[in-house]
Amino acid sequence: MLIRSGSRKCAMDSTETNYKFAPGEDASHLNRVVQCFGFCATSIAALVLAGCAKSVQVESSFPKPLMQPYPLVAGVRYPASLTGFSHTEESTNEPEIVINLGTANVDMFRALFNGMFAETVELGSDPNAPVPASIDLVIEPTLADLEIASPGKSGTEQYTVWLNYNLRLSRPDGTLLGDWKVTAYGQRDQGSMGMGGEDAVNGATVIALRDAAASIVSEFSAAPGIASILPAATAPDSAAGTLPAAVAEPAAAGDDTGNGTIED
Repeated sequence: MLIRSGSRKCAMDSTETNYKFAPGEDASHLNRVVQCFGFCATSIAALVLAGCAKSVQVESSFPKPLMQPYPLVAGVRYPASLTGFSHTEESTNEPEIVINLGTANVDMFRALFNGMFAETVELGSDPNAPVPASIDLVIEPTLADLEIASPGKSGTEQYTVWLNYNLRLSRPDGTLLGDWKVTAYGQRDQGSMGMGGEDAVNGATVIALRDAAASIVSEFSAAPGIASILPAATAPDSAAGTLPAAVAEPAAAGDDTGNGTIED
């Protein structure tokens, strides 16, 4: 009986697969060869995507709100989950995206609270530590969730980022006033080249951070429990002259941070 022989080499591990088969065995052996090449192709694609992973360190400057500060001394506690926040977005058909947002979180809140209140005191991370008697309100912001839609997922030319914050508001003695949920949104075009994406991700995230700041300023007097600690004269129109709402716009000339422009 005639015996055919041959060999195929797998591109992934450089090992050679030798096979011998009779005429009736051609189909099954051919299937195994096809499976070998299919596995190699899939593995190569996975390695290519892994090699193209994007790492974005979100950076920008954040303006103080243009407003009359509330006559309050605010103690702010930044937990480790906020200062070290990192989000990894995985996809089967797009490069992995890692967004490091910890530093930008703190920069945004520092600028925001320094403009919102007569005085801001940064507290330690221990929630059980005593709070100075001069403080009127304790704020502990956390970033509960970050969501991102890439052009490959949304079918658009833009990266979209949603930030879901929780601001825990309490009195100096630890009495909880309420948990305040703040959702923010930012969008940025991926660019004419459609490549890279790091600047677009940074820009969309910065716009979302500024949107969060605008929402906090404009809605603060209606936040859970705040009416009970605000002097009566400050509650009605405290948000006059605040930050404008953030909108997604093309980057200004020379803008190397990837953030959109917000007009004063």
